[in-house]
Amino acid sequence: MHIFRWLMKHPILLAWLLAIIAILLNFSMGSKQGEHGNEVAATAHEQPSAVEHNQTAVVAQQTAPVAEPQAVAAPAEVVTQQAAPVAEPQAAAAAEVVATQQTAPVAEPQAAAPAEVATQQAAPVAEPQAATQTAATAQVVASADMLRAAREAYWANELDRAVGLYNDLLKQTPDSLEYKGELANVYWKQGNAQQAATLFAEVAPKLAEQGRVTEALNMKLYVDMVNPDLAKQIDAALKK
Repeated sequence: MHIFRWLMKHPILLAWLLAIIAILLNFSMGSKQGEHGNEVAATAHEQPSAVEHNQTAVVAQQTAPVAEPQAVAAPAEVVTQQAAPVAEPQAAAAAEVVATQQTAPVAEPQAAAPAEVATQQAAPVAEPQAATQTAATAQVVASADMLRAAREAYWANELDRAVGLYNDLLKQTPDSLEYKGELANVYWKQGNAQQAATLFAEVAPKLAEQGRVTEALNMKLYVDMVNPDLAKQIDAALKK
């Protein structure tokens, strides 16, 4: 009885003991998967995460409106140069000067404008793609750094900080079984057994569907100590 009371005061050691018993039972039944789950979702804490982030291909934005200022600017010059001589009552010599001013400058902006427009249109095409790839890479790196920080906080017993980091990761990837399993471990170590059991009950059936039966069985052992009804749900999923 003293040993049992002592184990109840140390849930982590009790969990280890139950996990070892579960592994021995698996070996006795001929299972070959008993080497993978001595702690609930422990493999998730020891292995680097494969952050499931899909990089989104973004269609390059067209910069066609750049041509509009050129098209507007060239006629504006011509109109100015054409309108100025009309207001001056000059003789025939002045008319020749006006004709020269009307014809000569018109060709230059038209010839120069397409080259400038082509340069301005061609240059920015690669920029949105490069910026998108850089942003996606930065997001993956940030997620990996955040996961590493969450695990370090867990092992350093900074449990409140670890909970916050895992919740931030789940906002980015809500369906991650890895993040949920590790967060459940944090809750259990923190003493929030009910929250941990809820997450275990959510994760265990999905692990069983992936063939990770040993991990699911270990989670069932934890949940059974806190909420037998949730443990029955896990057991039903394992029997499918």
